[in-house]
Amino acid sequence: MQFLSVDHHKCFLEIKNQMPDNFNGDLALLSVVYIMASSKQLRKKMDPYMHWIDGFDYEKMFSEETFLPAERVLVKVAVALYDNGVELRFNDVFTELDQNQRQIALNAANYRYDKQDMYKPKDGNLYIN
Repeated sequence: MQFLSVDHHKCFLEIKNQMPDNFNGDLALLSVVYIMASSKQLRKKMDPYMHWIDGFDYEKMFSEETFLPAERVLVKVAVALYDNGVELRFNDVFTELDQNQRQIALNAANYRYDKQDMYKPKDGNLYIN
């Protein structure tokens, strides 16, 4: 899996290291973590609703947090990858997200469903830029 930057990669690893060991192979949760780690604002808004044992309380998050349009789409992608618990219009990924955000969404979806080792670089580079 490619990361937006070194900071994105570090944040991902930091969040992943907080997960209980038995969830380290949970592709749905790791996809959420990948999106959550993509920006400090998203992490700040999503983190209080991520409970490793009880799950991702996204319904409460959507009712309590205010998201910019692009953030809302990224969070919806995360929820859709987690348990498909939200309506996500596919075209929003292409109309509401900038190029980097779109790449984040597509990378997360690819990882969630492709089931390849996320640390297997295709070109020797783990970063998008």
